[in-house]
Amino acid sequence: MKERRFEILEGGLDAVQGFSSLGICCGIKKERNDLAVILSEVPAVAAGVFTQNLVKAAPVLVTSTHLRETGRVQLIIVNSGVANACTGKKGQQDALEVAQMGASYFSIGDPRLVAVASTGVIGEFLPLEKIEKGLLTLRELLPGRKSGKETARAIMTTDTFPKERTVAFSWGGETIHLAGIAKGSGMIRPRLATMLSFLITDAMVERDDLQQLLREAVDASFNRVTVDGDTSTNDTVLLLANGKSGAPLLRKGSEGFELFREALFFVCQELAKDLARDGEGATKFIEIIVKGARNQREAEQCAFTVAESPLVKTAFFGEDPNWGRIMAALGRSGVEIQPEQIDITINGVQFVEKGMKAGLSTRQVLQETMKSKELQVAIDLHLGEAMFNVWTCDLSFDYVKINSHYS
Repeated sequence: MKERRFEILEGGLDAVQGFSSLGICCGIKKERNDLAVILSEVPAVAAGVFTQNLVKAAPVLVTSTHLRETGRVQLIIVNSGVANACTGKKGQQDALEVAQMGASYFSIGDPRLVAVASTGVIGEFLPLEKIEKGLLTLRELLPGRKSGKETARAIMTTDTFPKERTVAFSWGGETIHLAGIAKGSGMIRPRLATMLSFLITDAMVERDDLQQLLREAVDASFNRVTVDGDTSTNDTVLLLANGKSGAPLLRKGSEGFELFREALFFVCQELAKDLARDGEGATKFIEIIVKGARNQREAEQCAFTVAESPLVKTAFFGEDPNWGRIMAALGRSGVEIQPEQIDITINGVQFVEKGMKAGLSTRQVLQETMKSKELQVAIDLHLGEAMFNVWTCDLSFDYVKINSHYS
């Protein structure tokens, strides 16, 4: 395993220089944080990746436009409880009004330097009066009571725990920090983002390089998570770099740039794994690894087919060593597999050998293996050299309960 060249820290968003953040309850939800801001002392170079769903929420449309026009963000405003999706022209006007409020109350000259994001129930309009009162409260509290932890809580919907990661590394005689938070536990198959994730750094990076790095990091992390195969209308990942560390510009090809790349990939991958661990009603964290494929596209196709199969996911929930469901999923993946060549192991125990039940492991051993809370399913197609991994979870009774009365 490659040696880690950065330090993992506590402190979440608070560790990053030149940023402050806080989350509060403004009344959208009962007695739970539902409004948050992340504020940079200066306009930060910004990169963003958004949902591929053709039904895009108003904040996605507004924020992506602001990014195209300015390439910078100084303030992020996030609300949970109301998605502001499928709300027409009024929804877009409301999102713009929230950005204008933020610019006014936090002394930002251009409202286009404000990014807005929302998550929650689709089809409802934003409660603008509550959000306005909340922003006024946040203005008074920052920066004296900043708390990345409360920010992470404020963006949650059905999540059961806040998701945050922080790392640091040295470059040019200075310490560079990178931190991120994320939310999402249902309607998760991102395809360019997760439901919501916000990453901040005090490094100095050129915008084109930052955008490319973010896309690469998302492809290697959030795009490898699936809880239920559904892509949200509100998926947003933002990465802000304000340069407040004092370290020199991270130029492509430099050692510092590669250090930052490693740190960004790590933070995004750990947040992505947390999304799978916290899948709605999940009791198990599962990694599906498909290797021996002809190419990465076919490996990805097989991995997602297995990871999203309701029969496979319910077998994991019931701790049933029903490996036939994995084989069946591979067979309908659309990839030209050769069943008689497939090997499958789970946590190192061989379940399938050459497409048939492995002879060395008893059913009792297989059942004991399935009881683990974290499972690694390794599928070898024996067709080539390509591989792909996906993070997912099981499908439990609670997933149905949560989503049968979500609104």
